[in-house]
Amino acid sequence: MRSNMEEAVSGSAKKKKKKKKKKKKNNSTENGLQMGSHTDAVMGLSWNKIHRQVLASASADCTVKLWDITRASSPGITSSSAQSPLAATYQHHTNKVNCVAWHPSEGTILASGSYDQSVCLIDARTAGGASTSSSSSSGDVRRVKIPADCEAIAWDLHKMQYLTCACEDGTVMSWDVRKFDGGPVWSFVAHEFGGVSDLSYNA
Repeated sequence: MRSNMEEAVSGSAKKKKKKKKKKKKNNSTENGLQMGSHTDAVMGLSWNKIHRQVLASASADCTVKLWDITRASSPGITSSSAQSPLAATYQHHTNKVNCVAWHPSEGTILASGSYDQSVCLIDARTAGGASTSSSSSSGDVRRVKIPADCEAIAWDLHKMQYLTCACEDGTVMSWDVRKFDGGPVWSFVAHEFGGVSDLSYNA
């Protein structure tokens, strides 16, 4: 009787062990997000007009990410052989990144604006920036300080060397990116009572 009981117990233990299966690795996490996704709210998006499969995203997690949508899987479909659509992650800001904007004709130049009161230019040909330096230029990231949190940025469609920023304190300012560290080309207070939440050039 005892031997039969021991066999039954050992047999059930073996069955339990067989039921345990290793989970297949794929490019989706348990909550359905792609691997490498932002860990906080996405606050801004920009399509690259030259490389049309590339999308830039700005997030409250203080990062900028580049995505190649041709590598994205269809909703609800996961595959262990699928590539992640994440192309690069930039960590050059120290606070929420509110906006991103690709240059209209130079497909490797990306501008970003943040609540750390700075506007940056990124050379997207680099693998991914990790610099958080407050200096005007650091590695492949060029930086200028602004008087308040950045609310919006836009490229001048008529003079494409100009990048314009709208600030929380109502200031609108523009730089010639060829001389980005030399101070703004022009600046004025657009809204004295309250910030500027957005801006757009007439195409």
